[in-house]
Amino acid sequence: MCCFFVLIGVYLKAKIGVYIPVYGGWLKGTLNEDSPPSYGYAEQCAVKAEEMGIQSIWVADHMLNPIKGETSGSLEAWTLLTALAVKTRSVELFHTTLCQGFRYPAVLAKMCATLDDVSGGRFRFSIGAGWFEREFRSYGVPWDDHDTRIDRSREQIEIIKSLWTDPVTNYKGRFYEIVDGVLEPKPIQKPHPPIWWGGVSQESMELVADLADGWLMEATTPLDAGERIGDMRRLLDERSRGDVMYAIPGRLYIGDSDSDAKEYLKGFVGDNVGLYESITRNGFVGSPETIAERIGALEDLGFSYVIFQISPALETLEKIEKHLLPLL
Repeated sequence: MCCFFVLIGVYLKAKIGVYIPVYGGWLKGTLNEDSPPSYGYAEQCAVKAEEMGIQSIWVADHMLNPIKGETSGSLEAWTLLTALAVKTRSVELFHTTLCQGFRYPAVLAKMCATLDDVSGGRFRFSIGAGWFEREFRSYGVPWDDHDTRIDRSREQIEIIKSLWTDPVTNYKGRFYEIVDGVLEPKPIQKPHPPIWWGGVSQESMELVADLADGWLMEATTPLDAGERIGDMRRLLDERSRGDVMYAIPGRLYIGDSDSDAKEYLKGFVGDNVGLYESITRNGFVGSPETIAERIGALEDLGFSYVIFQISPALETLEKIEKHLLPLL
């Protein structure tokens, strides 16, 4: 066991992040999984995470609750992360991910530059195509097919990057036109805040290879994650680009032993065998040593960030602080 702890100290260098609770839990069909979403609870979790030494916090961006159902509460992502920027001092601030359809790109560029200032350069720009058609239609946001949403996102990122770095922006694309656009003050991070993209389709991978600094994948096994990184690096080589940053999320259920953690998870999912198998395969379920070993394997593959989806959030943060972080 001593040798195991020494090895962990050598190779666990990936930054640890947590999703801030905005839905009341991460499991569909489970009503009493966590406290109802509220700013007070989210703030409590963010401050606790920072005090523990967690390096990044991530806020999901949905208008309707995609986990507990649309009549359940959910918090708006931009307002929440801005408020948390004021309440924290060191954690990196991510969305996971901003939905490209919800905010006009030039206005979003201005919002980002201001939040970068508010946070002292801790803001990370993370965006994705969006997938929840119902919320688009519910909020009157135009809904397009997958490839069109990707194409819109490309134009948005190009506009935002230009406004962040150029004195004047002129842009005419298929979806957007900017005439003599000016954004001042610029973001305090230079040349601009890191640009992250969330999505794993081939079109998403091409966008990352062309425009992004980081790639947020979906939860999966280390084997599949390694294959995806290999595919991305081949795309980057084709473009004569250097490597990008990689992040991967996963639901976390921690116990004194692997069997304890699995029993704990079963208490939430009940008879939903498919969900149980998906989480144990793609998430972080086990003893602190097992979870630390999985993080180490992901770090060895090239991941810069490992992000935990946790619920009940405060209770799980306390377990992470007491049992997992000492190994990392």
